Amino acid sequence: MLALPVLSMISAVPVQLSEISITSGHGLVVFFLIGLFGGAHCIGMCGPLVATYAERMETEDRWSGTLTLYEVRQHTLFNLGRTMSYALIGCVFGTAGALLYGTIGLAGLLKPVQGAVGICIGVAILVMGFTRLAGYRQGAVEGIIAGSGIGSVFARTYTVISTRIDRWVNGIGIVGLGALHGLLPCMLLYPAFLYAFAQGSPVYGLLSLGALGLGTIPSVFLYGTVIQSVSARQRQVVHYGLGVLFIGLGYVLLAMGLMRFGVMLPLPDIPYYQPIAESEAVA
Repeated sequence: MLALPVLSMISAVPVQLSEISITSGHGLVVFFLIGLFGGAHCIGMCGPLVATYAERMETEDRWSGTLTLYEVRQHTLFNLGRTMSYALIGCVFGTAGALLYGTIGLAGLLKPVQGAVGICIGVAILVMGFTRLAGYRQGAVEGIIAGSGIGSVFARTYTVISTRIDRWVNGIGIVGLGALHGLLPCMLLYPAFLYAFAQGSPVYGLLSLGALGLGTIPSVFLYGTVIQSVSARQRQVVHYGLGVLFIGLGYVLLAMGLMRFGVMLPLPDIPYYQPIAESEAVA
């Protein structure tokens, strides 16, 4: 009985697959670039854990200083686990947004709520972007969040990881270690999760966070297998690039939100999925 109301709420926000597929040429590229730029951020935040995994891998036939196929396989599985985790969490946030819009749509208040969500989340992402351009200190916000009321979630995740490294790192279980990284505090992921929520599409959330995860793979994979250090200066330069990308995402959401209140701001003339700016037939 509960399934019907839930399905009706989700269906109140129509998701055109043709629109979603368009994002693979535009919107998803932005998320991939965020992941690509953010690889250095991932190294700074998760590098110690990745280095620990590399040290714990059992390679009996290893030549001194030689990268083995076994290590390549394990690091590949680890990064696939991370990417799948990001994608699934993105899907959850997109579903939550769809449920919100569906519920409000049934009440006849979709237009102002969509506008408010777009404005609030757009401003939040803009602030994150400008913070990076102003000299963001890596780990500062993550530390505050980890020490907040939800810090216990992160603490339990760290505990699960640390107690299972030896058991999981040398088998298929390393996929699970990678998946657990989606539950660690990360200022690279938070804006993307918020964007997926604002879009209100499970499919878009899945694809966009999956693209971001794929973008982070090259740098994290190389760090775990070859490179063991990235300078603070290099990470700071990367944060400037992330700042520009976040400002772009935030501006799009802000403009789409204001559009629902009749305030028109210029938007790039490209096709992208934007339920916040859909026609009045939705409301």
